[in-house]
Amino acid sequence: MTRPVLDSQLSAETLLRYYWLKEELAAFCRGCGLSTGGSKQVLTERIVNYLETGGKHRPHPAARKNAKSQMPATFTRATVIGPGWHCSQGLRAFFERETGRSFHFDATLRDFIHNGQGKTLHEAILAWKAAQSPLVKKEIAPQFEYNRHIREYLKANPGAGLRAAIHAWNELKQHPKD
Repeated sequence: MTRPVLDSQLSAETLLRYYWLKEELAAFCRGCGLSTGGSKQVLTERIVNYLETGGKHRPHPAARKNAKSQMPATFTRATVIGPGWHCSQGLRAFFERETGRSFHFDATLRDFIHNGQGKTLHEAILAWKAAQSPLVKKEIAPQFEYNRHIREYLKANPGAGLRAAIHAWNELKQHPKD
């Protein structure tokens, strides 16, 4: 059985049984006049709603986010993270000065900044450094099905290369999920 065509005749149940690229989901939304913004999960939920209601019910637009708090012009290790902080260029420059040119915002640090209200930037640096350890196996978020597949395939098939893993992915996504 090959993967069905993603169109308005597809059932929501069938949609959820297959792997879809975010670009495919966004293209479907665009063709149906739905918003194309959001993560892969958000797009999938939007399409499920559309398919289940025959396009009659549209989800409410996302509520506006609270205004971001004012971030300081300069940062020190003692600076306390405020509500609504985001990963700005000023914050990037601070982290590069403190940790080196190899610094990059990763999921751990983005989450720390987003949810770390009341903690210091020193604590953020410690969390980031701990996450950089090669001994720490980084979890791949559920929306990155391809990356998860590649990691698991190479783990299960140590002698196989990336081409084999990609070929297996292309085969896998043609069939329903278990």
